[in-house]
Amino acid sequence: MRFYLFGVIGIACVLFASYYFESTMLASDTLHSTFPGLVLFFFLQSLVVAWIIYLAEKSGWESPLYALGLITFRFLTSLFFIAVLFVMKFDDMKPLMAQFLSVYLIYLAFEIYTVLSNLRRN
Repeated sequence: MRFYLFGVIGIACVLFASYYFESTMLASDTLHSTFPGLVLFFFLQSLVVAWIIYLAEKSGWESPLYALGLITFRFLTSLFFIAVLFVMKFDDMKPLMAQFLSVYLIYLAFEIYTVLSNLRRN
């Protein structure tokens, strides 16, 4: 559980630092202006996942259904967030969607790695 929380915080800090470095030091607009919002969304989503992992470990964590539920939760909330972004009609949607997908995959890979390591112990 601690490894997951520290990892999520570390990923968020690295992504925020990359946005800050890219926008101030390089003075370019490679990352979309809503990139910090994307990172915040995934960070909050990961806190919910951490809470579910905590409850699952507390109750025994015998079944892989928790892992499938967590991945499904992340996927469905991400689809909802994408729908909201499309309704808001931001400028430059293609780079925004590419950045969304990359951040989604980063968090998903970390989550799968963490959850699978917990399942292997059982």
